[in-house]
Amino acid sequence: MEPVVLRNIVSRTLLSFKFKKSLLQGFSKCKARCLSTASQPQPEKINNVCRTHENDPRNHTLDHVGLYYTIPVEEINGVLKNCVHPWHLRLMNTFNEYGMMVRKPAIELNGYIQNVNLNHPIPRFVLYGRTGSGKASILLHTMQRFHRDGWLILSVPWAGCWVRGWYKEVSESTYKAGRYDLPTDGAEWLAHFKHQNEGKLANLKTTSKYIWTKRENAAVGTPIEEIINFGQTRIKFSSDCVGVILKEIRNQAQTLGLKVLVVVNAVNAFYTHWNQLNALKNSGKKKLHPSEISLIHNFKKMLTPTWTNGVAVCTVEEACNNLNERENYTPLYLLKQEGFEALDPFVPILVPEYTEKEALSTINYYIEHNWIQNAHGRTEEGKKEIIFVSNNNPFKLYQVCTSL
Repeated sequence: MEPVVLRNIVSRTLLSFKFKKSLLQGFSKCKARCLSTASQPQPEKINNVCRTHENDPRNHTLDHVGLYYTIPVEEINGVLKNCVHPWHLRLMNTFNEYGMMVRKPAIELNGYIQNVNLNHPIPRFVLYGRTGSGKASILLHTMQRFHRDGWLILSVPWAGCWVRGWYKEVSESTYKAGRYDLPTDGAEWLAHFKHQNEGKLANLKTTSKYIWTKRENAAVGTPIEEIINFGQTRIKFSSDCVGVILKEIRNQAQTLGLKVLVVVNAVNAFYTHWNQLNALKNSGKKKLHPSEISLIHNFKKMLTPTWTNGVAVCTVEEACNNLNERENYTPLYLLKQEGFEALDPFVPILVPEYTEKEALSTINYYIEHNWIQNAHGRTEEGKKEIIFVSNNNPFKLYQVCTSL
């Protein structure tokens, strides 16, 4: 054999031997990394805890934020009746459990109210945030918490329903010329107020005489419950009865030692100039401004700092502005100059989208109730995808999970 050929064979043999040796060494190192728990990062473990056993909102602290608690059915059908958002109520009924998450803005708001000096004119708090961020849930938590402390609750579940002109009955006020009543809405609010404050109205009586007609009047000392019943049976006077009740509560809050929580969801509806298509109209097809509506006029008085022993909590909602006025969600933008000046000074509280902990807690809560059927949606990777697609928005997260 030629020397050159022999040298080539020996060289290839040596190279093959070296390659196999390095390959075996690399495989050994790789095997060691795979078997070692210290030398490689572990997959992130997602906390599956989504509940707290502390169901009393008076005891909730920052330690409970992101966890669900259970609301008794008596309070859902009582103080919180008509205040739970329809989609949230449907979900609660589907789960056969009235669960709600403890959130940081609720703890913040309740802490402010708990420490406020009630001898001063009423403070105003305005919750704001993107649509679907959970402002209504914060109101529920606050109403439930102070209802248990014996506060009188005066709430407007959705102020937008008082200003939309969809086949709504409108009549001229029997009390004030140039003002308009919403008889049906007034009667519904009276029933709502009575239901929310069951057992708290027995000691409330009128301090003035009120004349309805030449033959009908309410003498001094008439129980407030009689005023409510009169407004429900004679709905022509329902808006006037609402005005009487609100006036008496303002006047007697301090003398009777009442603690009053005024809650208005979508307060910017009180100041929105509606377009011709959506605006409320009188019998002459004249477009009405919210300030001309008796119910709104009376509730605006509850939001003015002219009385004590109370607190006002409101939200601003993009849906209560015209379609071309929903580009921002801040109080100044939604309230416009008129509303902002009417409520100023107030304490703004941002209700943000879910944190990662809150979003994971919600997904785990849905999984616990078999709301998420998709097998991938129950994995850690699937949960992260749900959070990404929903952009941490509570309502969008619910919509995404509905299809799973």
